[in-house]
Amino acid sequence: TLLVLPRSLWRLGGGDKMNVSRFFRTAKMVVGISIKDMEGSKAAVLKAIDLAHKDTTVVAYHIPKMMPELMLSSLNDPSDASEEAFLALANAPSKAGQNLQKFIREAADERMKSIGKDINIEYKVANPASDIKSGLGDAIKSEQADLVVLGPGVGGNGSFPPYAATQLNGVTVCIVREHVE
Repeated sequence: TLLVLPRSLWRLGGGDKMNVSRFFRTAKMVVGISIKDMEGSKAAVLKAIDLAHKDTTVVAYHIPKMMPELMLSSLNDPSDASEEAFLALANAPSKAGQNLQKFIREAADERMKSIGKDINIEYKVANPASDIKSGLGDAIKSEQADLVVLGPGVGGNGSFPPYAATQLNGVTVCIVREHVE
């Protein structure tokens, strides 16, 4: 696990150890979950549960990628499509996000049951966005998160975790890599 702490917590001498401990006890965590990296998303949620205390709120956030060119490419003539077909295409990313949530929720419930924790976890699917990085950054700000927990991306080589560690200012970023071989 790679943990990037805010500058105020870098020094761990003297009384600062208590500040780090207090930080983790009261933190609001946002966990980025993704269909591309389901195992990394699962590992991130499980790590958030392990780090969380009873007063911690964990928000598992999925922001689907908007791909309008793929949504209409299967239609010969988009004007012939029914309103229901357009709604189904428009809702496809959100439906996939709901399936991801179900997968993550089952793993989280199993972990909490096995370790005897009862953590408040909210599951959210944002509107599809063309830029996932800024979308999650906006979600982190709106949630007023203290800690962001992410998987490493597919095969441990995602582009979002390094971006988050270097560009998301004002939050601590935890990149979970324990499941990567």
